[in-house]
Amino acid sequence: MAASSAPRSATLLRSPGGGVLTVSTGSQSARDYFRLWHADRDISEWPLLVKEKLSAWRKSPPPFFILGVPSDSGGGIRRGAAHGPLALRSAAYRVHPEWAAWDLGDIACIPQLSHDAMLSARQLRASGRALWAESYRPGFPVSPLNLTETTLVEILRVSKKLRPLTIGGDHSISGAVFAALTKLGRTRDLGVLHFDAHTDLLESRFGIDHCFGTWTAHAVRAFRKPAAWVQVGIRASRYPRAHWESEFGVRQEWAADCRARDPEDFAKELVKHWRKLGCKSLYITNDVDGTDAAAIPSTGTPERDGLSAAWVETVIRRCSEQIPLIGADLMELAPVLGSSDDAAKSVAAALKFWEALEWRHG
Repeated sequence: MAASSAPRSATLLRSPGGGVLTVSTGSQSARDYFRLWHADRDISEWPLLVKEKLSAWRKSPPPFFILGVPSDSGGGIRRGAAHGPLALRSAAYRVHPEWAAWDLGDIACIPQLSHDAMLSARQLRASGRALWAESYRPGFPVSPLNLTETTLVEILRVSKKLRPLTIGGDHSISGAVFAALTKLGRTRDLGVLHFDAHTDLLESRFGIDHCFGTWTAHAVRAFRKPAAWVQVGIRASRYPRAHWESEFGVRQEWAADCRARDPEDFAKELVKHWRKLGCKSLYITNDVDGTDAAAIPSTGTPERDGLSAAWVETVIRRCSEQIPLIGADLMELAPVLGSSDDAAKSVAAALKFWEALEWRHG
């Protein structure tokens, strides 16, 4: 998205939890968090830390790297997914402290923005100058989705072995991830495992092209074999399965059918499907509302009659054991919604999904 003369978008990355550009009282939690995991550094040094990590990763990349995108442009009935990345990290690094070293921080997310295509030239200039300061030039990305795409393109060019785990945030963010992967030619021979209660296959929503309800429609259009995109857990849709499969060529597995299947057998069948299509790598995108609301109540659009957390966890593990991952994401965790028990239950389930990912190289 950015012009070739643009400085690295990675210089805009904020420390973990610092990507929500909100009032100062909100940023204090990010400072407190930073001191837990980087006691020997100052938070102002985060851009230098990012530079040091990327330099080291050219020769010795980690199993995966973490990128937070705390953007919530209204992906559900209730907002709150912008707080998912920090809550998930806080739980994960207590159990896996080594993962903190693989964290590149947050995309700087102006809460009122989503995609640059929705902004006037005046707003692009104003927000661009606020983010980029004196280095801003016309064409530089300013909105969360554009910044995510550009930043990932730059990072993934550091080494072909770098693999992102993106944590959000609403599910539109996955569209930016796939835009980056497509730009880099990494969607060739790619299988996609997409957990969701909703199809996200609208061409536009209320005249908006890039949002939580449209991102899959745009991403799958770039696939030579769209049947490699498998949606699992669908149960809230205006149209039946046949409509979506005919219109977009995707494969759908609705929740009612999935619940009747053994997850081990289901995963084996999916792996066979991808291999028949010639898929050599796998991306897993997980909207946590694909899981039943009883297991993950803290999400923007909780849906009943979904998949059990254990079922999802098993499928993730078995599929990623068999086909090498090139990336994954966890979206729509909203820990500020519901009771404290709801939040704790939801974060714990999401962490198990993270832990189930097998990051072996092909």
